Amino acid sequence: MLQFCLNLINKELPRQYNNCSVPGWCLVALCIKRLGMFGPLRCGEMYALDKLLRETRVFEIIRRIVRDNPNLPRQPAEVIPELSQCFGALSLWEQCAEHGTVYCVSVENFLSTLSTSYSSMLHERADAVFLCLVERILDQRLPRRGNTEGQIVTMFQLWSYLESNGISDMKMHISELAGEVLLVQNLRSADLDVIMNTLRQPPEHSLRREGLHAVAKLLKDPRGKVLSSANSVLKGLAAQPKQREQALVHCLELLEDEDIDTRVCGCKALACLKAKESIEQLVYICQTDKEDVRDAAKQALLALGEEGKMAYRHVEISQESLPRLFAPGSMASTAF
Repeated sequence: MLQFCLNLINKELPRQYNNCSVPGWCLVALCIKRLGMFGPLRCGEMYALDKLLRETRVFEIIRRIVRDNPNLPRQPAEVIPELSQCFGALSLWEQCAEHGTVYCVSVENFLSTLSTSYSSMLHERADAVFLCLVERILDQRLPRRGNTEGQIVTMFQLWSYLESNGISDMKMHISELAGEVLLVQNLRSADLDVIMNTLRQPPEHSLRREGLHAVAKLLKDPRGKVLSSANSVLKGLAAQPKQREQALVHCLELLEDEDIDTRVCGCKALACLKAKESIEQLVYICQTDKEDVRDAAKQALLALGEEGKMAYRHVEISQESLPRLFAPGSMASTAF
């Protein structure tokens, strides 16, 4: 199916659409690289599979366009009727398409249209919020100095983002995203008072993925007040079932991060959430990761009650048995 769609795009779609198909293929390539993971740390693989499934729907739409007539002028609602299910999304893309194509627009165009439509509700935070939104839609970081020349956004990327995150109202989503962006910015501040005030009263709807990651990363902060407050924020989520469930997933993601300190903070965050569901992952970390991360996973297991302590005891027993397995005389001789 993938090769079939690739051939269609390369041979038959107009050049303007051929250019905007590139992000989809880059995404497919990245997703495929994340498949085939072993062990319980598989958040990245699950996300990759979900994205691949969404991409197959995109390729099916492309196939239909090619079959019907790729040169036929189309309106956004004809290409992806589902965009209308998110209030404000279809009109946003229609405005973008006035200065681009129905299928893809430049990042500058998309940012400019967002600014025209929503700047009045965000004021000085608008640029940071819109850049964050575009990065999430594209699933990649963009330059911080405004150099986005050559970057494009496709209507398929917008649709996938809205659908995968269950977004039903564009204005409401941008408002909630603004709270999360403010939280992250404040927690990176050099002003201790700003950090402490933010942790005492996080902005509404701010404790989502990036916000939770930002709070969790303070669990290694050398300042006792900051560490204690971050701990309290996460422990507060443990008493709220719906928020705890989301926080659990986002903290498990940290265990797969390339940065050692981030993985350490992920272990600490799971302990704060009293996440017994993460025992299998923490055991795996105890057996396979670097020493600092193994120690953090150990402490997390010991903080998870009898189940966690028993799991760590099994880790100790398995580690103690390894030297005996390879000691002289412990294996059958193969000498003749």
